[in-house]
Amino acid sequence: MKILQDNVDRIAGRIVADELRGSAPEIIICAAVRASNGKVVKGHRHVDAIRALQEMPGYGNEYPEGDDQGFITLTNRFVNREEAYRLHFPNRIEPGELQSDDL
Repeated sequence: MKILQDNVDRIAGRIVADELRGSAPEIIICAAVRASNGKVVKGHRHVDAIRALQEMPGYGNEYPEGDDQGFITLTNRFVNREEAYRLHFPNRIEPGELQSDDL
């Protein structure tokens, strides 16, 4: 999981710094979960992020739910499923929640 997270961080940082610096729409790059103390862990899917969080010392009993399951944007911002849905599907009128399978 650490390799995947490091790659996502490096790629997102490079894209933001080199190409998009505030000029393009914010896009979703990966699933993420937020622990009870605010720590954010990224993963390919939510289950991967939860597993990675639970493997960290002191987080074994964490199981983020609700607004603590979300996504990371290209600007490294954590957003909940509803906001992620609006960002990922900007032309859809109906409300919804983004699922990691939508990526």
